[in-house]
Amino acid sequence: MIFSPILRQLDLANVLTLTGLIVSFCSVIFAVRGQFYVAIVLMMVAGIIDLFDGLVARKIIRTELQADVGKQLDSLVDVCSFGFAPAIFAYCYGLNDPIAISILVVYLGANALRLAYFNATGLVSNAGKDYFTGLPVTYAALFIPLVFTGKFLLSGGVMKVVLEGVYLLLATAMLANFKMLKLRGIWYGVFSLGAVVLAGIYTFAIIKGW
Repeated sequence: MIFSPILRQLDLANVLTLTGLIVSFCSVIFAVRGQFYVAIVLMMVAGIIDLFDGLVARKIIRTELQADVGKQLDSLVDVCSFGFAPAIFAYCYGLNDPIAISILVVYLGANALRLAYFNATGLVSNAGKDYFTGLPVTYAALFIPLVFTGKFLLSGGVMKVVLEGVYLLLATAMLANFKMLKLRGIWYGVFSLGAVVLAGIYTFAIIKGW
């Protein structure tokens, strides 16, 4: 059987990247339904998938074209998973007044510009270490779920203001002129453990019907 040259690019790493896109779409669906804890857990799952698809890509044998497609696919999925999906999450939660929408527009724009810049320039190397310019968009899958735990203690109105601040700070950090070390090795385990702990907290809240 002759496969499309497009489908032949679906190696394990690229399939994993596409899985992150599907998970993010599911996160949007639950946010639209008002099931915010489930949506936030899926946001973290998408973040973990993004963390490991690059690791898988470095471990498997793939063609040059598969690697090039993977780079483009990763950025396309990132702007959906860590730009569009979190923005929809915030809008559904209540950040839908003119000021909040303006913040979300800035956040989306920062995501897209940050990813386009990274595609054009890549990492910055110094003294044998690799650095990002600005905050990687993937970190939204860490900071937003972490801050959203404030919902257990804060009123809805206060939580909305806090989220507005978080999205604005994330957008600013993504565009800021600072170098951030690309984390490797043990940090994969640290972030994964943090995600498991947060997911456990939200799962408990879902079970309790909070």
